[in-house]
Amino acid sequence: MTTLSQLKQRIDQLIENQGEESPVAAFIYTKEDVVQYDDDFNEVEIEDDRIIEDVLYNVEDTDYIYTQIQDIIDDELKEVV
Repeated sequence: MTTLSQLKQRIDQLIENQGEESPVAAFIYTKEDVVQYDDDFNEVEIEDDRIIEDVLYNVEDTDYIYTQIQDIIDDELKEVV
């Protein structure tokens, strides 16, 4: 799992290497995105940070997401190149 501070460092490094105007597609999930809903569809906050960390770690560690994104990039390149 990455913290916001670590993410900032990675972004700063990308800016240094690629420039501030370099295009990017990004999907960022934080603890505010790890929620559940009750039977009335009201958001129920998860208060245990360990649960949130486990969920976000598993999301980041899932190859499926990266495979899907690469498939979309490959499809888009076939159409424009």
